[in-house]
Amino acid sequence: MKKAIRSFSCALALALTAGMFAACGEYKRPDSGNEVTKTDYTINFNLPATTKAEIKVIIPDKETEKKIIDAAIEGFNQKYPLITVTKNYLTIDSYNTTIQRQAQAGSLAEVIWCDSTNYYYLVSNSIALNLDEFYEQGEAAGQFDYDADFTSDFRKSGTFDGVPYAVPRSIDSVVTFYNKDVLTKAGVDLNPETTVVKNGWTWEDFLSVCEQVRAYYVKQGNTNFYPLDANLGWEAVSWPVIKSLGGEVINEEGEFALTQEVAGKVYDFVQDLVERDLIPGAGEKNGVSFESGTGGLLFQSTTIDHYETMALLQGKFDIVSFPLINGENSAIGYGFAGYALNAAAVKDQTKLDAAAAFINYLISYDGQQKVAKDGGLTLPSGRTDLSAETPDANWHGTYGDRFNVSAYTYGSEYKVTQDFLGYVNPTFSTKLISAMNTYVNSYCIRESKDRAYTMFKGAVEDVFNSVVQ
Repeated sequence: MKKAIRSFSCALALALTAGMFAACGEYKRPDSGNEVTKTDYTINFNLPATTKAEIKVIIPDKETEKKIIDAAIEGFNQKYPLITVTKNYLTIDSYNTTIQRQAQAGSLAEVIWCDSTNYYYLVSNSIALNLDEFYEQGEAAGQFDYDADFTSDFRKSGTFDGVPYAVPRSIDSVVTFYNKDVLTKAGVDLNPETTVVKNGWTWEDFLSVCEQVRAYYVKQGNTNFYPLDANLGWEAVSWPVIKSLGGEVINEEGEFALTQEVAGKVYDFVQDLVERDLIPGAGEKNGVSFESGTGGLLFQSTTIDHYETMALLQGKFDIVSFPLINGENSAIGYGFAGYALNAAAVKDQTKLDAAAAFINYLISYDGQQKVAKDGGLTLPSGRTDLSAETPDANWHGTYGDRFNVSAYTYGSEYKVTQDFLGYVNPTFSTKLISAMNTYVNSYCIRESKDRAYTMFKGAVEDVFNSVVQ
């Protein structure tokens, strides 16, 4: 695999030097100390309201993000009416290509949308500005108190090896959606004082609820109904399963790292769900779905309003934290969406100051309230003064006490993202994630234990070797 990484490093170097040849050695990861260094720059955090500037922000070509960024621009321009913010667009499928092409041409926006997967591309190619100075200078200027104003989820989002490269505009965590009507009919105790369905519940408690729902389905004659939509083919679930059981996928040397011993635990974990008839086995189809109002439980990170606007679910569901699989070693999947500053902006002080001011507004109290109220952003804020317990926080304020919104923010110490992607060339990311998801959601269901492991390991090796000429 080291050979594959070296080979791809050559190809990447050629692509990023705009026609100039570069020496090819070991692939240098973002934490190697060579590619990512602390850039010296100064930001004026006390820009006068009369500041004139033009900056660009590049975002996905999606209506949801357009609405969010339009709200942010509107709020920002109330403070800085003479700073023009222009929107550019990209598609997620062409993220790396678009960013690379525009960076080479010198036309890339000063503010770059990213999320917890593709920001590695910005980091490894030195496109994202090291934000240490941004936070240090902003704190010195009295704009925020980094430790006090932002949650631990915020502070670890958009970082690699302890260095921040992106600011999260929102943070999403995998939670358990459950249909209250279905669980009640199944005899599950939902009394807040006595129920096991609460934040921090154990995997064993979770299984007991699933088994009650399954027994209810069978009693009704619906043997093809399975209580859990586990979303095992989604990295926000498959990775926490592997991580909770003590596994790694890629180590710091960029090599496949899941041992056969831990793989056996992952396999047994998935098979246990199948054998208990909580999820469909190979070739079996689930006759229910959460969105149809007939499914019992679902692992998902979407917003409450996504389902609350559906007639079949309105007022009939709630959320609780993702169950803890393995005590203090448990993992809960989470991610962020946010923005990075283009490192090239340091060449133009006016644009750097304006772009930093825009980022600063996005993570301010007013900015977060604005994008929630007018931008429709109903995912958790990373600000401590806009927590799940803050009644007037716009991201959840309309729900009142009807939903357990603290499920989204529970268990920061358990939160994990696919940080192993930082140890390989980011071009591998999509295929590696696909291989991991297929392993947990398919191989562990339909193959033997040994074959499932062999197929996963082979798929990862194929990803690395795919660039070898």
